[in-house]
Amino acid sequence: MAETDWQHTDQDQVTAEGNPRHPEGDAGRAMLARMNESHAHLVDWGLGYLALHSADTVLDIGCGGGNTLARMAERVTEGYLVGIDYAETSVEASRAFNAALVERGRMEILHGSVEALPFADGHFDAVVTVESFYFWPTPEESLREVARVVREGGSFLLLAEICGRDDLPESTRAKVAEYQLTNPTPAEFEHLFRTAGFREVQIHLKEGEYWIAVVGVR
Repeated sequence: MAETDWQHTDQDQVTAEGNPRHPEGDAGRAMLARMNESHAHLVDWGLGYLALHSADTVLDIGCGGGNTLARMAERVTEGYLVGIDYAETSVEASRAFNAALVERGRMEILHGSVEALPFADGHFDAVVTVESFYFWPTPEESLREVARVVREGGSFLLLAEICGRDDLPESTRAKVAEYQLTNPTPAEFEHLFRTAGFREVQIHLKEGEYWIAVVGVR
């Protein structure tokens, strides 16, 4: 299996100094730039499970360095994309990465938290989060908040490089403990999504990896 951000690699120091829970400063910017690259294959795989349409309104929660927004913009050519992140460094990095799209009025990047999303009920056709659920301080309540802003019939896609499974390497388990990650099993994810208000839940696991894609439909 390919190494992830949660296994011991030569990038450990970049991750530790960048503080994935709340990126700050030059170290945070360096980590976000690396994650734009290291998460690219995960994003490409996971977005294949999300039905995006050209005129959709889409939200990326925990938008980080901005690559996921850029990839979705390739499919959402007539709609509107919004990124939100509670780390100012991530907001700045995502705006810089997508400067042309922001300037053309196709995208905006906001500072805020998943715990209190500044949007009306049912505002989005689709919502995405990549490698951020680990850090949500109140997962159950935050998932209900996500469900609130997804329109009826809309979808929420959660992507993660790891999930709770028996075959995780010890080095990865150590990272989960070190960074105090919330890391549910696939069955736990399904229960969390249904409890939050998603009437349909699909779980996808990537063969040869530890990746998970969870799709909830309102």
